[in-house]
Amino acid sequence: MNRVFAYSNYDLVNNVITLHLLPRLRYWASLEIMKSLRDCDGVLVDLGAGDGSMTKYLLKLGVKPRSIVLIDPAVNGLPMMRGGSEIIDKVVAIGEMLPLRSSSACIVYTAFALRQFSNKPLAMVEVHRVLRRYGSFIVLEFWRPDAVLIHALLLYYLTLPLPLLVSIIAPRSIREYSVMRLTIKNIGPISWLRDLIDKLVGDVVSFRKYIGIFVVIRARNIRDAHLRINSPESKL
Repeated sequence: MNRVFAYSNYDLVNNVITLHLLPRLRYWASLEIMKSLRDCDGVLVDLGAGDGSMTKYLLKLGVKPRSIVLIDPAVNGLPMMRGGSEIIDKVVAIGEMLPLRSSSACIVYTAFALRQFSNKPLAMVEVHRVLRRYGSFIVLEFWRPDAVLIHALLLYYLTLPLPLLVSIIAPRSIREYSVMRLTIKNIGPISWLRDLIDKLVGDVVSFRKYIGIFVVIRARNIRDAHLRINSPESKL
């Protein structure tokens, strides 16, 4: 998570590079968050919040949680969040060491940030720790596809067409967006992400893919943490 998430044209650039799917993807993720609120009405955590784009979208939809904590390691991104200040707290921290009490969060959600976490398994363990029992974890991501051909096409897109698009729309951010190719190369595929979440956070109750590279996942914290973390299949 770096200056990409604090750039003033963040939504414009990402809407273009996601083939204008950004509003729809956020809407689908928001539906999962709203479903989760029926089971657990409490504190929400926006993990890797950047400038708060996902949270701002939720508030525009009329979602009114008790409290929202925005967490991001980039100090220059969080201050850009406007609106809903009476229920929003901004915290500078990393996903691998969340400054929250155990079982304190009703919902943790992350949008286009998890891909850049240095230690994804450790971050998932932390998400499980801070979630209440029956709390939910929602992920909206741009991820490495399982299909080899789609993966090759995606790497080509990130190597040539993407830098060209960014140079036209937001030339000051070419360097920041160029790291997207590396984040895709150095992670497991979507199936690996689903298994990681299922083993370390909670049971995956909703899983949707779009054009093979975008994914929305919702998991519920049902099983006990010590059983989940110490189980043989959790050794990823």
